[in-house]
Amino acid sequence: MPRVGKLEAVGDARAPGLRKRWHTMRTHLRLIVGVVASVELLTLCALLKMTPTYTGVSTILINRETPGVFDDKAEQLDPDSSAFYKTQYAILKSRSLAAAVVTQLGLAKNPYFVKTIVPRQTLWGSLRTLFAQKERSAGESGQTGPGVRPEIIEAYLKDLTIRPESDTRLTKIMFTTPDPVLSAKVANAHVQAFILKGYRLHLQNGSVAQHFLEGELANLEQRLEQSQAALNNYRRQRGIVAFSLDDQNPLISQRMTDMARGLVQAQEARIALQADYETINSNDYEAVPAVVSSVLIQRLKLESSRLEGQYAGLADQFTPDYPPVAQTRAQLLEVRARERQEVERIVESIKIKYQVALQREDKVRKNLELEKASVLALKDASLRDAILAREVETNRELYKDVLERIKSLGVASEARITNVSIVDSAETPDIASSPKKALTLILAGLLAALSGIGTAFVMEGADRGFKDAGEVAHYLGTPNLATVFSFTNRNKGNHYQNEIPALECFAPGNKSEVTTGIAAETAIISSYAAASEAYRTIRTAILLSKSEESPKTILFTSGTVGEGKSVTAINTAVAFAQLADQVLVIDADLRRPRCHEIFAQEDRPGLVDVLNGRVELAQAIQPTAIEGLHLLSAGSPPSNPSEMLASSKMPEILATVKISYNYVLIDSAPILPVTDSVMLAPLVDGVVLVTGRKAAKRAVREAYARLVQAGAKVLGSVLNNVDRRQQHYYSNDLTY
Repeated sequence: MPRVGKLEAVGDARAPGLRKRWHTMRTHLRLIVGVVASVELLTLCALLKMTPTYTGVSTILINRETPGVFDDKAEQLDPDSSAFYKTQYAILKSRSLAAAVVTQLGLAKNPYFVKTIVPRQTLWGSLRTLFAQKERSAGESGQTGPGVRPEIIEAYLKDLTIRPESDTRLTKIMFTTPDPVLSAKVANAHVQAFILKGYRLHLQNGSVAQHFLEGELANLEQRLEQSQAALNNYRRQRGIVAFSLDDQNPLISQRMTDMARGLVQAQEARIALQADYETINSNDYEAVPAVVSSVLIQRLKLESSRLEGQYAGLADQFTPDYPPVAQTRAQLLEVRARERQEVERIVESIKIKYQVALQREDKVRKNLELEKASVLALKDASLRDAILAREVETNRELYKDVLERIKSLGVASEARITNVSIVDSAETPDIASSPKKALTLILAGLLAALSGIGTAFVMEGADRGFKDAGEVAHYLGTPNLATVFSFTNRNKGNHYQNEIPALECFAPGNKSEVTTGIAAETAIISSYAAASEAYRTIRTAILLSKSEESPKTILFTSGTVGEGKSVTAINTAVAFAQLADQVLVIDADLRRPRCHEIFAQEDRPGLVDVLNGRVELAQAIQPTAIEGLHLLSAGSPPSNPSEMLASSKMPEILATVKISYNYVLIDSAPILPVTDSVMLAPLVDGVVLVTGRKAAKRAVREAYARLVQAGAKVLGSVLNNVDRRQQHYYSNDLTY
């Protein structure tokens, strides 16, 4: 018999393995199936109510370089590939491009877009739209295109998706609406508008440079004519037909050649910068190549576009005083200020470079003039002739170079070259892109199944009761005598959870149906075969609990109320009576006696009356409908149950009935609420601790500890009220 100290070393039940997890899911199979079925049904209803949408997809190829017209080196748009492509994606999502497509296709009158913006036409929505229009007029005018409402632009951008293909230069432009024809049409139109916008930006950059070079060409042509005329006049005056300076003085000739070349280079540098300078003077900073190719400016433009979209979205929902709206606007103004500062820095740098180029050109020219004066002082008229000839050649080279560049720009502008190519145009989709019914149902089913399984494990983990007989034995360190399944009263059609005995024929009103013990036993076997077999197992375990002699007086108790001790005691007594022995059932639960109700007997006289001396013991014992089974009911309600059971007369009664009967089974009160059972436990040959399936483990262990402390001989425990539907789970743990 284990001691109390050993209870501290007894651990919890064995950790559940894979088999028990599987059984847990089978136990809660109805819950899991119910969750899955409910979620699938709700998902199906939601899918049936959803309007199918179709997505038109167009694929384009975006190159970092624009192809050259004459197979020369292509122009580098941006040295930073990531920033370049982010800029392109931002342009694809820009409000101005969306406005161009809306205007081109007349989407503002399309029923789909009109229906999309109708819910916004409320009083609050009108106020938000009014404030949003004021904000746009202050700092964003012209960005959505003339005559296009902001709501249309937002509805358009909501349905537009730009998806770059990873590790490629391909980009998919997708547009989604309930109309498949409209989706494909808008996707193709968006691509065409993007290509046209890129071409216009490229053409705008080249037009300024071409305009400047055309003006410079006229000046060079005039200078060339003047220099040729001066050379001819000088030769005519001096009578020089042809003269080479190199034949007279190679050193002077080489120096003059170098200085003249330096002047040409200075002029070319100044002309190259002057194109940008003229553009700056026209206040068209965005057309300056250095500004266009600036990585920082492009990133700032990208950030400005993002903040602009974010601000537009917030402004449509909240007032300008709302903190997030004000904060977004402040960030937008800050980014724009940084962009202006960067543009001004580049412009100022170009101006400085241009001034330096002018000064250098003037300085080189002055040096050349000084050299000319020096040579003229040393040489005769032939030096003047050579200088004029070189000036003519210089002007001729400049004229040819500028003319060639003008021709190249003109041809490039007419060629309409772009770095964007259409790989696949959008076709009218036949299959809806949303909702994906099959995939949605599968995912919903999987999530529901996982949720149901998780709920099942949570419920199983929250269950603090015992799972099987082996767990009871391991937890208490005492043998489990049997596992008793819960049974159903067939007449009433409900579960009693073993609070009513298996012998339903002994219920009140059915007494006439039972005439002999054989009929009662037949009722047990036919209606409650599994439960009756469990009580036989308890009987066998009690008989074999001691090797020298079987216990004759057995006390049945439990930790708390409602664990089925009375049912277990009576049905075990019936099982003993089947052995043709004389069996007595004593109802020692003086606080809530039930044995007389179960047997449909009179409640008095009983044990209390015998202890008080009102009646003799033989007069209080009543025979039952089962042959060999007798009952000593609780009797009159006592005022002090604990004192009466602890009186000296109780051992005398037990000694008397032990002689007259083969087995005496005592139904006593629960251990934890009262001390009645603890007082009776040392007086009997053995104690059976009945625990319910949902009984708290700590309460059961505390009840067992009290019995051990009182010196009781605990024969074992009985796990009661186990669901028959979980029989597969407990079948390996049953002891019968």
